[in-house]
Amino acid sequence: MNSRSLEMTDLPPRHRRGFALVVTLCLMVLLTVIAVGLLTMSASTTRATSSEQTQAAARANAKIGLMLALSELQKAAGPDQRITSQADIFSKTPAVPATPSEGRSRWLGVWNTSGYSPKTPDTKTFVRWLVSSDESATATTPPPTTAVTNLLNASTAAAATDVEIFKAVDANGTPVPANSVKVPKVEIRPSASTDPKPKNYYAYWVEDEGVKADLGWKESDSSNTAERQQAARLSAAPGVDYGVFNGPFTSQVVYPITKNPSTTNPWLANIDKALSPADMPLLMSSGTNQSNWLKSVRHDVTLGSRGVMADVKKGGLRRDLSLAFEMDGKAESPNTTNFNTQTTEFVGNGDTYSAP
Repeated sequence: MNSRSLEMTDLPPRHRRGFALVVTLCLMVLLTVIAVGLLTMSASTTRATSSEQTQAAARANAKIGLMLALSELQKAAGPDQRITSQADIFSKTPAVPATPSEGRSRWLGVWNTSGYSPKTPDTKTFVRWLVSSDESATATTPPPTTAVTNLLNASTAAAATDVEIFKAVDANGTPVPANSVKVPKVEIRPSASTDPKPKNYYAYWVEDEGVKADLGWKESDSSNTAERQQAARLSAAPGVDYGVFNGPFTSQVVYPITKNPSTTNPWLANIDKALSPADMPLLMSSGTNQSNWLKSVRHDVTLGSRGVMADVKKGGLRRDLSLAFEMDGKAESPNTTNFNTQTTEFVGNGDTYSAP
């Protein structure tokens, strides 16, 4: 039998025209699928690029805000003759009736104490609030006779455009507007009304760690002698009353609070490993969600707070007298006697380490 492949020339003319139509339709469908795929990929790429650009702009704005916050903090509070206080101190001062408005009671203010005198305590010059805003609004220097003017910025109601940089709640999650923080946002690049590009803003708030209770433990370890431990207790409080803060500490604090031996409060043995109050639930092995508790104690607790013993009147450093109870004529001696039996450094003769 003669067998050979079937070619188009063997088909009738009517069948050849139908085959060409099918091939044409298949090619059109394939081209349509390719075009739709390319358009979809192009749209996805455009969205991804736009999202990356938005994220990059947000990171750049945040970095600018951070750099400005650090620079303003150093410029305003860096000199020794500076003191800081939260705005809520004025709500506790009868002489200054202005009360901070909602969202502004936790603003941190800076005062210049170089001209301070106990006879005229209101002579401290207000420097600024350490929040993002127009310099003309934060760097006012009112005369001492109009102390209420110091609070005009903090007592004025927050604007609708202000940024709520921290939303406070209590331990149950109920909002506490009085402890929230709202600050003005500052435009980075003034844009013309016809500029289609979005405007960029930054906002910052500097909070004072010095007014918070430090959850860190300051007592010396068991390798030191009892006298050295006594000196450590006299020079600084070993720790706070953890039980009053509830949250993860609820029913887990045994009194008296001691670190050594750690059988009564074993969690204290690991407190040095904590980096922030957010580590406390893990430290206490608490299985409860403590996110609301962390927000409720944001203005009350910290970890590892440090300070400088600066003379805010004359500048420079103060003399540290906390060593008076442990100096015995030998620098860093482990054989320290009780503070009431010292007879050398601060009492009697032989003061080998006295200041010139």
